[in-house]
Amino acid sequence: MLELINVAKNYESPGRTGQLCVLKDITLKVETGSSVVIVGPSGSGKSTLLNIIGALDRPSAGKVLFDGKDLAALGEIELARIRNRQIGFVFQLHHLLPQCTVLENVLVPTLAEKNRVSKKEVRERAVNLLERVGLKDWMLYRPGELSGGQRQRVAVVRALINRPKLLLADEPTGSLDEASSQNIADLLVELNRSEDVAMIVVTHSVKLAERIGHVMELSDGILTDKGRR
Repeated sequence: MLELINVAKNYESPGRTGQLCVLKDITLKVETGSSVVIVGPSGSGKSTLLNIIGALDRPSAGKVLFDGKDLAALGEIELARIRNRQIGFVFQLHHLLPQCTVLENVLVPTLAEKNRVSKKEVRERAVNLLERVGLKDWMLYRPGELSGGQRQRVAVVRALINRPKLLLADEPTGSLDEASSQNIADLLVELNRSEDVAMIVVTHSVKLAERIGHVMELSDGILTDKGRR
């Protein structure tokens, strides 16, 4: 479903000659419904790698194949459609719209292509997902009225509303307390199985890595397979 072939990423180095190499010869395969955790020190390029996988950035070299399509060969309109329909994003900060209710926030990704699915169908899916994550009674509340853990659960539901094939989570528990972090970890594992969505999680949390499963380590731009913990 997703394959990275010899992916590298370089940036111009300010004030110095040459380039700064952030990612080196990254090769990775992710099958439908599988889950991968990427760990590594700050500045190792984890978020850069996730942005490249999510078609938010392009590699300097190598290929990213998504469902057999080379993302580098696609135009911005097609990339935007893939990001909206087939890839869900969860970040450390939830990025919810403060003026919108929980339900409205979840439905935001469906607005890009209004005629693809009926309003009734997407609303029913949103309500069902919110119920599954324990937020049925909070649908008409605004983000400022929720706890940090609740806001992150809303962000997870929003990422899944369009039935993506791939869920990308960048430090999804980084701003949460231990109890909320455990709840989010359990939620990601459950949804990975029930929604049959492939998942790549970037984290500093050893507990989250152990909970989710297959661990890859990114250090000095090199991705190493650490297996299951």
